[in-house]
Amino acid sequence: MKTLIVYAHLLAACVAVGLLLIQDLALAKTRGKVLSALAKKELTKAADIMFIALIALWITGLALVLQGYMENPQQYLMNEKLWAKFTVVAVLTLNGVALHYYSFPHVTCARGFISVPRHEQILVALTGAISSTSWLFACYLGIARPWNYTADYSYIMFIYIGLLTCAFIVAGETLRSWRRGELPTLTEQAQLNSSQKYE
Repeated sequence: MKTLIVYAHLLAACVAVGLLLIQDLALAKTRGKVLSALAKKELTKAADIMFIALIALWITGLALVLQGYMENPQQYLMNEKLWAKFTVVAVLTLNGVALHYYSFPHVTCARGFISVPRHEQILVALTGAISSTSWLFACYLGIARPWNYTADYSYIMFIYIGLLTCAFIVAGETLRSWRRGELPTLTEQAQLNSSQKYE
């Protein structure tokens, strides 16, 4: 029974992370421009599947914890890596709510993501960075068996916060590059000024 639960847990994680990386790459290629109807449909479909996968992860994860506790009630909950993983999954779950109700409408808006106010772009980018980092780190914690009963909660969370910081920097630089792509070049600006001068 435990093997089946682990298998279901692994499948849910693989589906979620696979869809996450595919959609992140697809959104990066758009550079914040207006999404096509097909792209919006694919994004919505991926979000629905990831929501189901997240529910499956919680159910199978809690089932594994319960089973582990029943097998070793004295020491199982003393594993600080377990609590770190719960913290990361809780973060990505709350962040998922923000993605669904805040970021998703901005990314799929009719004018394109790059046209929304700058502070809203930053918030959307941050939720995206938290999502990618949290999913990948949660999956890593699932296979990091050497950390069982050896790694401190603070040590694991320090690494997690460091990864989030790196992800925020990358997201910020990506936004800057997208904005630079929206600005006219000097030649284009000169041509625009010239045309306006003779109008």
